[in-house]
Amino acid sequence: MKIRIFLIVAIVFFNNIVHAQTVCECNEALGRLIKKIESEYPGFEEKTKDKIVYDSFKKQLMEQASNLEKGRCFDVLKKYTSFFRDGHIWINPATSINVNGAGSTEMVDIDIESFRKRLKADHDPLEGIWKNRFEWTGGVVYEIGITQNSDGVKVGFVISSTSAYWKQKEIKFRLYPNGTYEFYSFDKTLKTGTYEIFKNSIIYFKESGAAFIIESRQSVLTAQETKRKVGDFYGFGIKKLSNKTSLIKLSSFDYPFVEIIEDLITNNQSLMQYENLIIDIRGNSGGTDNAYEMLLPYIMTNSIRNIGVEYLATQTLVKGLEDYIKTISNNKEKQEEINTVTRWIGLYKKNMGKFVNLKDSIFSIQQVIPLKKSPNHVVILTDKRVGSSAESFVMKAKQSKKVKIIGTVTSGGLDYAAARMFDFGCPEYLLQLPTYRSSRLPDYPIDNIGIQPDIYLDKSVNDWINFASGYLER
Repeated sequence: MKIRIFLIVAIVFFNNIVHAQTVCECNEALGRLIKKIESEYPGFEEKTKDKIVYDSFKKQLMEQASNLEKGRCFDVLKKYTSFFRDGHIWINPATSINVNGAGSTEMVDIDIESFRKRLKADHDPLEGIWKNRFEWTGGVVYEIGITQNSDGVKVGFVISSTSAYWKQKEIKFRLYPNGTYEFYSFDKTLKTGTYEIFKNSIIYFKESGAAFIIESRQSVLTAQETKRKVGDFYGFGIKKLSNKTSLIKLSSFDYPFVEIIEDLITNNQSLMQYENLIIDIRGNSGGTDNAYEMLLPYIMTNSIRNIGVEYLATQTLVKGLEDYIKTISNNKEKQEEINTVTRWIGLYKKNMGKFVNLKDSIFSIQQVIPLKKSPNHVVILTDKRVGSSAESFVMKAKQSKKVKIIGTVTSGGLDYAAARMFDFGCPEYLLQLPTYRSSRLPDYPIDNIGIQPDIYLDKSVNDWINFASGYLER
């Protein structure tokens, strides 16, 4: 429950930021950003122990900002947030045009109602209405119409979007007959690559990592088949390697993929019970701990000792939780959740500017009951791109007597987390900050260090899966 609460709080608060009106000059924007991070970033004191270096760096940036043209301000703001070397700190422009002037506000000349009516007649199988999300996902949802130009190029335009930065009839992408595409991402940055069409029901933009599903006609795929194919496109899968060893690949633990992972495990019980199991999480930058909970009974030999966290009590955090309560206040089934969040708010208000432990102990025991039919040996493959909740998974798995971590050190982004949007008074920029620090600190830091594997794989090992399979079966 906790993780999903903070996701929704971030969305609620983000919508409030979007509708603000203030526009900041660069020196003002940098000043406000500095004030926000110095007062509300949980890792500020730990990351700025050398005050001479920090103050000198800050002064230099302030001097740059005072004489900087508006179009280059983002570079200075990004330079400041990068100082902290924290992957959970994120800043981006909130404008329709990206900072380099690229992007598109090009519109299609089309009557949407006439377009909808025309779809009832015979037409090209790709011409129609598509969506990028199911009801089981979060994030920005686009309803896209696809029509064809006289030159054979198919144009995807926005019919509706939950993002305030996309307008109706704006071009989202172009599909060229030779299999390439032009795709405008969230901030209108232009991306190119190749696309794949699956049974005229799913369009997948490989390099952009985006999938759109047909909505305007009956798909030849069932909802379950569609979900599995989307998962396949995004790098999820499970297969038999030998009579003893199976492999499950989990490319992300992000919220939209929780059900895909659960479906993968539920519908492949026999493969999950092989003598040896390889879990490939290379490239998995995290998401939510909920995504891997179903895996734990297969790989753990005992319950898990978890180190707790401390939230930095700020007005921003309080307001976000209060706004969240408003969204569920009329839901009687949410009363227990409302009571819990209300208690949190009370604790934060009493301890403004201090760190608050919402539990009575700095650690907790997570009860895990190992399955009777489960692998005897487990290998988890990691690399430098494994971060956040994927690192949390690795730390928990290391407590199991039958798990070995093989690969390279992880990215190191686990000390400060539960990131959400923060308003620092300049709505032309979006700022994300973590809200808690781990109680491991300062004794056992992970940030910019990572988690070491049990067996390191050097560059001479080209096929990691083959290496892991051989290790398990020897």
